Amino acid sequence: MLRKILCLAATALFTHAASADVLYTWQQVKHSPSTPDGLHLELLFTDAAVAQGSVDLNVVNLCNYGNCEQQQDSLLSLRYWYAGADGEQQWNMIDYRYGDETLPGLQRLSLALEFLPGGRLSGTIGANNGFSDFSMASDGAFFTLLAAHSDEENGCGFAHPSCAGERGLLRGSKPVRMLAQELGQDQPLPEPAGLATLAIGALAGWAARRRRAA
Repeated sequence: MLRKILCLAATALFTHAASADVLYTWQQVKHSPSTPDGLHLELLFTDAAVAQGSVDLNVVNLCNYGNCEQQQDSLLSLRYWYAGADGEQQWNMIDYRYGDETLPGLQRLSLALEFLPGGRLSGTIGANNGFSDFSMASDGAFFTLLAAHSDEENGCGFAHPSCAGERGLLRGSKPVRMLAQELGQDQPLPEPAGLATLAIGALAGWAARRRRAA
């Protein structure tokens, strides 16, 4: 039984190693005085979408209404917010997660993106959750915030009625490495392929012990 479990675990880990997701995060290049501090944007794509070279989506997330089967399968999540000068805020949060039935309301997404060499993106992005919205477009790999609004008081709400002009890059990286950095670990977390190797090693060790016992 243990052997079967280890074989299944190794197979699953190798499968995940072949489909490791890629997280693209906002890196500010130029700050606009019309935009609050601390713009954050994160987009998580499947590696199959990245390998395809481009993504063209117009999505109305109806998962909260029981229509998850209508979801696309390339963008796993999109998160957008302003952290403020102290970095502790979550103003104007838009939080889309593929197939998540727990999120209230709707998220409307419009993406026309190309995956560039060097882990960069280009194209256009727009999102609206009924409370906050934003749109941006790139010139090459450099994105500019075209407009952002919110019904909230802070962020791009009452204090900043015409947010625009923020410039930055969207760079890709493996979430496993980012998680290790966020946790402050001295050693990076093992990549999926490394985990699979450990599983195979455990299976080999178990088989060797069984032969000696026999």
